[in-house]
Amino acid sequence: MIMWQADSLEKFLLEYKLVGEEIAHFAEVENRENIYFSALEGLKSESLYKFRVIAGENATDWQNLRTSGDGAFQMLIFADSQCEHYEIWRKTAEIAAENYPDAEIFTVIGDLVDNGQADYQWRAFFDSAEKLLDKIFAPVMGNHECYGVDWFNAVPAGYLNQFSLPDNNSKHFDGYFYSFDYGAAHFFILNTQFAELDKFKPKLQAAQEYWLRRDAANQNRPWKIVLMHKDIYDYAQDKFNDIAEKFLDLFDELEMDLVFTGHLHTYRNRGKIFERKKSSHGTIYILCGRAGDQKYVEPQSKIDDVTYKNLREEPESFIVLDINATEINLTAQTVDGEILDKERILK
Repeated sequence: MIMWQADSLEKFLLEYKLVGEEIAHFAEVENRENIYFSALEGLKSESLYKFRVIAGENATDWQNLRTSGDGAFQMLIFADSQCEHYEIWRKTAEIAAENYPDAEIFTVIGDLVDNGQADYQWRAFFDSAEKLLDKIFAPVMGNHECYGVDWFNAVPAGYLNQFSLPDNNSKHFDGYFYSFDYGAAHFFILNTQFAELDKFKPKLQAAQEYWLRRDAANQNRPWKIVLMHKDIYDYAQDKFNDIAEKFLDLFDELEMDLVFTGHLHTYRNRGKIFERKKSSHGTIYILCGRAGDQKYVEPQSKIDDVTYKNLREEPESFIVLDINATEINLTAQTVDGEILDKERILK
């Protein structure tokens, strides 16, 4: 899915071609509130394409699009890029892009922006992520995407307009959760915004659980990886929270390999958890550190295997995953170049 924004209505075309072939193809373009999107279908795997957007006699430069195969790839993971001033998110994004130019795909695990209904926030987010936007982007909805400009809970119209996401076959929850294959992994992008959306979407959990069971049963990649915004732990009370009540037993049942969360703006590696206990087997839970300028401080807990050495001075960070069919190598790194965590996970 190729998407772009324009300040005025235009008659756009999307032209694309396989590198090495001169045959040009044109894809249909749709428009939603001056956000344009075009789906490219029938592409060859593990291939390099070029595409450009055409408006009348004008056209963008040719852009690269590399399709995935079913094997090894590198991925960048960020969380909570929301900012008052987006220079911090820009710095985090640029450092990650410069240090890991071979990463093919990236995600931000919720709270992409500080207010999901404020258009200037989305513009600041995308402007600051400029060095990453030649990669595939898999967004995750957070609670800040569910606030209106009055800061009351609202339907996440800003997020839903920004992204045209894979179909989850749900008439009432299109865009709220989704999944996709990439390389050797199948990703489940889940929605944890029950508190914010209950008034507007009261059956979110039931619909999501029904979909998740079916989707997990039908996937055939070596790795099952969950991306969701809110975390599973309440550090103030040092116990599992309401999000854990909704998901942990289900993740045990479906044998998820890794779960990445955000929301708390601190990096924590919990290792494997099974039946609500630290375990030698089960799902690995990683809480991602912040990518923006909003600082929180959470206390230590016995659930954490890895934390930053000085929680009050924890800098922005991101995660790099090198994934193949038999192992995942995880590196968590601060913007200062310090390695927070390094782990080899065998299938």
